[in-house]
Amino acid sequence: MAETPPSLQIGSFKVAFLTDGLWRNDGGCMFGVVPRELWKREHPPDEQNRIRLNLTCPLIARGKEAILVDTGIGNRLDAVERKIFDHGEGWLPDHLRALGMELGDVTAVVVSHLHFDHCGGLVRRRESGALESAFPRARIFVQKGELEIAETPRNERLRAAYRHAGEILAPNRGRIEAIEGDLELTPGVVAVPTGGHTRDHQVVRVADAGSSFVHMADIVPTRSHMRGPWNQAYDLDAITTMEQKARYLSAAVRDRTWISFAHDDQVFAAQVVNDRGKLVVSDKVIVPERLYQGAGTGLK
Repeated sequence: MAETPPSLQIGSFKVAFLTDGLWRNDGGCMFGVVPRELWKREHPPDEQNRIRLNLTCPLIARGKEAILVDTGIGNRLDAVERKIFDHGEGWLPDHLRALGMELGDVTAVVVSHLHFDHCGGLVRRRESGALESAFPRARIFVQKGELEIAETPRNERLRAAYRHAGEILAPNRGRIEAIEGDLELTPGVVAVPTGGHTRDHQVVRVADAGSSFVHMADIVPTRSHMRGPWNQAYDLDAITTMEQKARYLSAAVRDRTWISFAHDDQVFAAQVVNDRGKLVVSDKVIVPERLYQGAGTGLK
C-alpha cells in the first residue's frame, strides 16, 4: 500500500499531492540556455545528462468533488521509451487508493497541456495492449486551442511534441470538454490559461476562506525555475513564460499563496518570500523519499 500523500488545507478544500512517480529527462532540455554548471548544483545529472524529476498531480477535494490536475505519464510507454525516461508503470492509482479512492471517484481532470508527461495518465494500458480511459466518470477539461494544436500540429516541432496525443485522446473523446479562457470548475476553483510553455497552457487556482493555492504546471516546473530567466527549452514562448512566472510569483509573495511544482523531485509545494530581492521558498510540502520506495517507477 502506498504511503498517504501529503496535503494542504485551503479553506474548505483539501489539496493532496499525488504523484505518478519519478522519471528522468535531459537537464539541458529542462533548463534551456542556463549553463549546466549552474543547474547541476541543484539537479545533479546522471551519465546521460538526465536529471531526476517528479510527476506531481494535485487532487483538489471537497465533499464529493475530486478534481485532479494533470495525470503524469501513466503506463502507456513502450519498452524503449521507458528506458529513455526511466519510468515504470506509473503509480497515480496507488496514491488514490491510499486516500481511499479509485480512479472512478475522480469527478474532473484538468489538463494543463497535452505533453505526454502531463496527459499520459488519461489512459491505462490493459494486459492485452489496448488503451482505455483511466477516469471513466470524470469530465476532462482542456483549453480548446491546446486540443486543436495537438490534433493538427502545423510543423515538425509541434508534431514531435504531440505525437502521442491521438492515442491518449481517442479513448476519452466523449468526455473531453474544450474550454476557452478562464473556467470556474466549482466555486473557488478556476482553470486559467497562461500560454508560454505551450500557446494554450493553463494553471489551476484554488481560493477559499482567505487561503489560496496555484498549481504552476510547466510555468514553474521546479523550485529552480522560480528564477526569471531559468526556463525550459521546450517553452514555445519563453518571454510569456517569464511574464506569467513573474506575475504569479509576485502574487504568491503578496497573498501568501501556496504554489506547487509539476516536476520538482524534493518539494511538492511551497510558499514564496522575497529575501532581499531574491525569491526563495519558505514553508514547504516535502516529497518524502519513502513515497518512492517499492512503487511503480523505474528509478532506484
